[in-house]
Amino acid sequence: MKRIYVALLVLLISVNYGFGQSFGVKGGVNLSTISSDSWDKTNTKVGFYAGMFLHAHVTNTFCIQPELIFNNMGVKYETGNTVHTLGLNYIAMPVMFQLEPIPNLYFEAGPQFSLLLGSRNKFEVGEKVTIEKDKDAFNQFDLNLAVGTGFRFKGNMALTARYLIGLTDVKKYGQTSWGNDDNELRNNGLQIGLQYGF
Repeated sequence: MKRIYVALLVLLISVNYGFGQSFGVKGGVNLSTISSDSWDKTNTKVGFYAGMFLHAHVTNTFCIQPELIFNNMGVKYETGNTVHTLGLNYIAMPVMFQLEPIPNLYFEAGPQFSLLLGSRNKFEVGEKVTIEKDKDAFNQFDLNLAVGTGFRFKGNMALTARYLIGLTDVKKYGQTSWGNDDNELRNNGLQIGLQYGF
């Protein structure tokens, strides 16, 4: 995984010096969930994301956009009479490849590498609420495929939408409290927000 981060750094430097580029900030709402076969019912957890990006034009219609994002993911789910709200906070590093077939409208896809910062699990049984922090139950690294679209307005503002597809198990092997080892838990989510380039 360290090699991946080194490769991303090299890519970022290459993009910075090789093409016309601009920097910017972005943020918005996360509508996230975690896929699992062992939970009775799962619901979307509302969170947020915020960060910065480097936007580089390779050609008039093709761009590369590495990003550094704080990402609040998770899920709400039910087991028996207990309602759980699991929150997972990550530093995410998407590398998006964007195609702009017509002016201002673009489509994008790319990998997203994430580092887990912490977790928070809230249990609700009737009026009783318990909160636990069990970061050690989850893998430190996560990998997603990100696909999305966006529309750029005048003044360097853009409206963006992106869907994250989980490719790796978020729980550590042997953590039976989160399901057996054959039942993988994968982060998925829809991100809707704004970005502004300088």
